[in-house]
Amino acid sequence: MNMTTNHRRLLYAAACLAAAMIISVAPALGQTSDGQDYLTAVRAYADAMIEHGRDSYGEVHSPLFAAALDRENMKPGKFAGIEGIRGGDRATTGANPMHDENLYQLLYALTEATGDRRYATEADKSLKWFFENCQSPATGLMAWGEHIGWDFLGERICGNDGAHEFFRPWVLWDRVWKLTPKAADSFARGLWEHQIRDHKSGEFSRHARWSAHGPGTNNEYPRHGGFYILTWAQAYGRTNDPVYLTAIETLVDMYNRLSSKKTGMIPCSSNPSRAGIVWPESNLSLAIDLWTGAEMVPDDLAAKMRARATKTDELYQKLAHDFSPDGVGFVSGCNADTLEAFTSGNWTHTQPWATRYGAWTDAQVAMFNYLRWQQLPEGTRKAGYRKLLLASADRYLTSMPDLNRTIYPGSLGDVVFHMLTAFEITGEKKYLARADEFAQLAIEHFLSGDSPLPKASSRHDHYEAITRGDTLMMALLKLWQAKHRPDLELSLIYSDR
Repeated sequence: MNMTTNHRRLLYAAACLAAAMIISVAPALGQTSDGQDYLTAVRAYADAMIEHGRDSYGEVHSPLFAAALDRENMKPGKFAGIEGIRGGDRATTGANPMHDENLYQLLYALTEATGDRRYATEADKSLKWFFENCQSPATGLMAWGEHIGWDFLGERICGNDGAHEFFRPWVLWDRVWKLTPKAADSFARGLWEHQIRDHKSGEFSRHARWSAHGPGTNNEYPRHGGFYILTWAQAYGRTNDPVYLTAIETLVDMYNRLSSKKTGMIPCSSNPSRAGIVWPESNLSLAIDLWTGAEMVPDDLAAKMRARATKTDELYQKLAHDFSPDGVGFVSGCNADTLEAFTSGNWTHTQPWATRYGAWTDAQVAMFNYLRWQQLPEGTRKAGYRKLLLASADRYLTSMPDLNRTIYPGSLGDVVFHMLTAFEITGEKKYLARADEFAQLAIEHFLSGDSPLPKASSRHDHYEAITRGDTLMMALLKLWQAKHRPDLELSLIYSDR
């Protein structure tokens, strides 16, 4: 071990020691912990990222957080490939704030939980710098998402310039609009002008160029359309610029036009090779964003948005979701005209512990159901989502991950969130106890050793944001709150959809 590594390890030894103590005192699986350990683990992670996970490379140093780090020396490096993660989607030489979204949420929530302003201040510094320095001057698009990031050494975007694509919904617009409203408005307008190819039909692709105008076509995934619609609704709420109402209505009309004439279900895109294919979770994600966005626009457009979302509720709950012991889980592929679930191909159903690219776990889609359940008034549709949520949750009462396979930290985080929602809905402590068990399992396998950073997977020892270690740590904070401070309302939004 060289002197540089020794020096760096000493710098964050206190945070590492705190995390190591958690492992040494964690109760055996099946017992409950007092929950205080979770807050200690979360703070150790946040402190390490703030102090030693920033951009101190290249000619320009910045407050951005590194998307990948060696857990021992806290430096970026060359890390082995991860099953289920495409090489071109990784940002191992820099930052990708959309991959770090739940880290930012966690920092803001830590200020709420502890009263320490430093966490929110450091998150603000990072987001402000990113929006003021990593926005394309030509398109207004940001260097973030599924395929691009910001390179620390080159001081430029890394990844595929032709593939600006949302990785998650961006749930931090309130913060960004306060920090840098000009950049936020420029992004929202750029999303309309440079992501949407046809402003009359609404035709677009989830991919667009960052550096110059270059929108694609025939890939109008409903999930992505929802991300755009909510971005524009947020922008309209702050600017009253009618261009954002035009953008929203154009996409809503497009999805209504593309819908099956027999069922009203929205296909996954207008691409002829996928004609008739539905990804139900994509439609549900759109419904969530339509409902939220409807609160920010005039009544006539809001009514159209809610009508589209309500139609999705009706159709989604007709699908053959099955959580019996040998059931398929949530249907994740079906025929647009018949609603018949696919039984072969890439889009069939969810799994409790899926890692294949493009596959959703039961817990992730259950959280989509929870978000929609939260939005709805009492009635048949709300009851339908409750039934699905609890059926899915009950399957996790006996399901355990095979940690000899590649399991992501985010997958454990999803399940902790899922168990907490079941506890919230029912008050039954078996779900809280199960959340505790999964949290202990995650600490044992992802936070082992001397580092407070979660491992990239059960088979990889470095830290990498794309596998959603931030989701796991956010879930631990939520579990701590549920066990110790149920009176405390933390601003944590489930964003992995």
